[in-house]
Amino acid sequence: MVAAPRVRRTRRLAEAQRTIALSAGGDPGARLATRLAMPVSGDTLLRLIRAEPMTPIPMPRVIGIDDWAWRRGKRYGTIVVDLERRRPIDLLSDRQADTVAAWLKAHPGVEIVARDRAGAYADGIRRGTPTAVQVADRWHLLHNLTDALREGLTGHHRDLRAAAKLAVAPVDGTGQEAPAPQPDEGGKSSTRREQRSAAIQAARHARFEEVAALDARGWSQTRIAQALSLDRKTVRVWLRSGQPPPWRQPAKGSRLDPFLDHLRWRWDEGCHNAARLWREITLKWVDWFNNRRLLEPIGNIPPAEAEARYYAQTEGVAMAA
Repeated sequence: MVAAPRVRRTRRLAEAQRTIALSAGGDPGARLATRLAMPVSGDTLLRLIRAEPMTPIPMPRVIGIDDWAWRRGKRYGTIVVDLERRRPIDLLSDRQADTVAAWLKAHPGVEIVARDRAGAYADGIRRGTPTAVQVADRWHLLHNLTDALREGLTGHHRDLRAAAKLAVAPVDGTGQEAPAPQPDEGGKSSTRREQRSAAIQAARHARFEEVAALDARGWSQTRIAQALSLDRKTVRVWLRSGQPPPWRQPAKGSRLDPFLDHLRWRWDEGCHNAARLWREITLKWVDWFNNRRLLEPIGNIPPAEAEARYYAQTEGVAMAA
């Protein structure tokens, strides 16, 4: 039979549109179907997807759970993946421990759960299937290891470079290598942020010293850039400056700086209403933009008067000539 009774499309057209819907979704599928001369609305494609019978999912044994974003930064859910078959099997509305525990109780065959290090997932797994083995997934293990190594080695760039040079340096006449330089024992910054900044600055200073040393040995700028994986323009700028470049950005002023005197004066007068102060400085800025910005260069006089003075001066100069 070409078409079922009381339908508006043939079986072949319905199958083609269903395939498009399952591949592209609602609105994108509708645009694709229109280009293929099979116009259909996105809502109809979604109805075809919902009408498609679900393939029975076997009871998973090894699963992975992680969060996914309904709206990034606002609302998150949980995705459950069958790791043996490499396919998602369920989406949970949130990432709370109660939701995870309820899902696991409804699927008692789970033996191994791979998860991130979130405490809510750990609690939900313990409550939902206490006998399941919990393991950290590979991505989070590598990510956490990378962060730990980066944090631990940030303050030792100079020592690492010295050790690398020592490893490839030839031994002396006695068959012994020169002793490795000892790390500095200077005092540390008071805060973690200052320690990180100081370590980065030290690493950059060491890189500049390498550039200067190779330049003193007669290397070309192109060769230095290739050896140290730097841009040739960077090497040229460093050598021209003759000193480590100042990586610290100069402090930038605030948009409130032109109005600080006014704000202090109003505050001392007793006006502590932030909204009112904001309106006042906004009006002052509008007055500057529309009036003082344009009139100050001509002496704060009306434009017509400034124009008359200009022509008067021009005529006077012409008559004198």
